[in-house]
Amino acid sequence: MNYWIRLALKIFLTLLVLVGMVTVYLNADLTRQFESLSWAVGAKIYARPLELYKNAPFSRSQVLYELDLLNYQRVNIDPSRGQYQLSGKSIIIGTRGHQYPDGKELPRRVSVLFSKEKVTEIQVDKGAKLDLIRLEPLMVAKLSGVYPDREIISLNDLPDNFIALLLAVEDRQFYTHNGVSVKGILRALVSNIMVGRFAQGGSTVTQQLVKNLYLSGERTLVRKIVEAGHAILLDLSFSKSKILEAYVNEVFLGQWGSRAIHGFGTASIFYFGRPIRELNEAEQALLIGLIKGPSALNPRRYPGLAIKRRNLVLRLGFEQGVLSESTMLKAVRLPLNIPQMPADRVGRFPGYLDLVQRELTKEYKGQQLNQAGLRIYTALDPQVHRGLLEGREAMIDSLASRGLDPLGQAQLGALVVDLPTGEIQSVIAARDDKSGFNRALDARRQIGSLAKPFVVAAAIEKDSQLNAGTLVRDEAIFIEDELGRVWSPKNYDEGEEGVVRLESLIANSINQATVHLAVSIGLSSILDRMAEYGIPIGPTRPAASVLGVSEMSPYQVASRYQAVLNQGFVTSLKAVRMVVDERDVILTRRPFAPSRLMSGAAAAKVDHMMRVGAKTGTGRVFGQAYPQILASKTGTTDDGRDAWFAGADGRRLGVAWVGFDDNRKAGLTGSLAALPVISRAFFHVQREDRSAELPNELRYGWIDPSGQLVGPDCPGAQKRPVSSENAGLAATQCGEAIRESSDKEGWLKLWFGG
Repeated sequence: MNYWIRLALKIFLTLLVLVGMVTVYLNADLTRQFESLSWAVGAKIYARPLELYKNAPFSRSQVLYELDLLNYQRVNIDPSRGQYQLSGKSIIIGTRGHQYPDGKELPRRVSVLFSKEKVTEIQVDKGAKLDLIRLEPLMVAKLSGVYPDREIISLNDLPDNFIALLLAVEDRQFYTHNGVSVKGILRALVSNIMVGRFAQGGSTVTQQLVKNLYLSGERTLVRKIVEAGHAILLDLSFSKSKILEAYVNEVFLGQWGSRAIHGFGTASIFYFGRPIRELNEAEQALLIGLIKGPSALNPRRYPGLAIKRRNLVLRLGFEQGVLSESTMLKAVRLPLNIPQMPADRVGRFPGYLDLVQRELTKEYKGQQLNQAGLRIYTALDPQVHRGLLEGREAMIDSLASRGLDPLGQAQLGALVVDLPTGEIQSVIAARDDKSGFNRALDARRQIGSLAKPFVVAAAIEKDSQLNAGTLVRDEAIFIEDELGRVWSPKNYDEGEEGVVRLESLIANSINQATVHLAVSIGLSSILDRMAEYGIPIGPTRPAASVLGVSEMSPYQVASRYQAVLNQGFVTSLKAVRMVVDERDVILTRRPFAPSRLMSGAAAAKVDHMMRVGAKTGTGRVFGQAYPQILASKTGTTDDGRDAWFAGADGRRLGVAWVGFDDNRKAGLTGSLAALPVISRAFFHVQREDRSAELPNELRYGWIDPSGQLVGPDCPGAQKRPVSSENAGLAATQCGEAIRESSDKEGWLKLWFGG
């Protein structure tokens, strides 16, 4: 008998030692994992910030649009952080602040006054004036990182009483138990016996955290025992505040496609678009209520159930003394106010984000982009993007109403560029915002008449005397290639005028005149120069290149048109302004390095011809939509397969392509299909006139309908750039001019050669 007792005692002691060793190991492992716990959030990508200062070109409605994008709440009292109030012609804003690379923008309450579509004054409390205020930039996406969708917060970031409300619902004995609540377990046990299945687990906040971090979601007795053991060890090793902070950042609160919404900070931005500190009691209660079942209580799919659960949370908060009765009654009457799409707007800019990712991959090292806390600042302009989206919808509706797109398959690619800097302000990749093939960057299609400005620029560089009034033949022309094949282009309307002014060639997209001009200057030299401009010519060098058989993407077209509309200069197009690490150190910054692509004289002359196109030519719908002096060029390929439009004011250039992916005959034209997309892009921004400044080698002169330099009072005289060397051409009377040089033969050849 003593033998069996001694044996049992040995076995018991052995098991006790083993359990102790396992417990020590588990505790050490759990402690190590929890101490090293961090959420390596992905890099945040921001749009450009809204900068307000005296005479800033922003109207009251534009600022209100940006506040709405940032999910500021309109109130009728003095606004706190994340709120605004309308007061006469001013907006009083409680800004959130932001840590910029060049310093911290502090949260403050400011009053912004407006007059005539401009900011006139910015005041802070007590009437002090500010020179500049920057709203926080719109965050449009997160990249890389182990947890790319996390918005990590501390307990100090939470609203007052949030933790008390959370614990009133989820774990009332949190501060008194040791990781496991005996009362909770007994209550769950009784409930499970009554329903005859494992329905409740009686988990504390600590147990929920353990399950989320270390265990599976299966409901078994073994898992519950392991969970309880881990929770006790965690509670012994760490403070309650440390456990709570981990919990509020880890708890699962929803799903959107492949996106898992973890943590209250992330959920607040996802559902409401605002930091959790700005949520009212009803909104806080909704998030807390989601813990019970994020899918079953999804407020976007099941608003009724979500409200019912939210109101239960509010009542529990009142019963536990966290909320007053008046606060509870006011909160339960509030609607959900949750948009159908994620309020954080992540994923709303797929075309632009594709461009950003390509730039980052090309210019930054992989280890740089994998750092936690990176901030990527871009040139994305929400106002421009707003206009492009409206233009896209206008194009889709227009084609459908005309029967040109009965199945809704027309596609487009478009972008808007800041001319001097090359910064890309918006990109539209397709007819919808689903990610996929980026037509703005990758769809290479024949550019049609968008080639004509480069033909004219090349001709002007060969002969500086060419100007807007130079006469060019507009009649049939036949060109034979090396194989004996004859090419004879036709005008779009199949008519011909005999002779046209050079500016009409561009403004009205006249094919035959374009070919005559190229031949008169020298077709081979024109093609050579076009290739130097960056227009693909190809090894066979087809003569039709002057009419736009070259294939380019909208991005490539914009990079070349930048020279025409920027006095001959180009700089690399870019979306990313800078990348900043968590210590506010700028990793690298792309230098601004313009280079000359074509002569300033050629660019200026072509620019003015494109202004005629916007006023009276094929782009007149664009030019007449706004009072400013604009420039434009339409493009249409054979059988209307591709429609193009390039339009610019004094600061921005927009390029759009519209067509079908299968390159079908579509009957599209640039003015009908592509023009509305770009025209609308300029609607929500302050536009500028095209510059009247000319390079030194040019001056303004007056040209009559026959192309001669005349006096300003002559009938039909129009002001156009001419070469300064023609200063010796003095107008004696209307229709006649005396040229001090004797190069009459050259002029006649230019007017009628070809």
